[in-house]
Amino acid sequence: MKKKLFIGVIIAMMISCVVACGARAEAPKEEAAAVEEAVEEKAAALNSKKDEVGTAGSNMPLKDNLTEAKIQIEAGVADIFEEAFGDKIDDVKVTVDKVYNTEDEQAFEPVKEMNLGMNEVAFEATIELHPTEGTDVNELMIPNGEFDEASGWVKNVKRLGVLRENKESSEPAYVITDFGTGW
Repeated sequence: MKKKLFIGVIIAMMISCVVACGARAEAPKEEAAAVEEAVEEKAAALNSKKDEVGTAGSNMPLKDNLTEAKIQIEAGVADIFEEAFGDKIDDVKVTVDKVYNTEDEQAFEPVKEMNLGMNEVAFEATIELHPTEGTDVNELMIPNGEFDEASGWVKNVKRLGVLRENKESSEPAYVITDFGTGW
């Protein structure tokens, strides 16, 4: 609805500019170009909103900002593995496979029972761990990883969890809870 209203306002601005320019026979070309540029900027801003995931005005920051949720999940999961394995790994790659939206949460009973709030999202992720020299890779593969001898990485380590707003401290802004291999 807001998008249609915004487009309507832009069209109305364009029409009024055309009428005003037409009424003044000697309107400078710079003024018309400036108006056209402003309209193009507004249209570009509107088009950039199409790439965002979520519902405008829903006041649900993480659920409406998929990009931010993924960034926070990747950082939080990497931190968990770095803390757990310490100097046994020297690199972690996190791929967020799924961030549950409200519909997904309601359709899947274990997640539905969590009654996740506005700043809480359930997720599934795949992690790759690069062991340091001398590390027993079997320890990194538990319970579901696979060692890729060609690359030297432990791959396909699957985890899921919930990203929540950190209510105990401002750093980090979000924490991961309910972290494991299954709901």
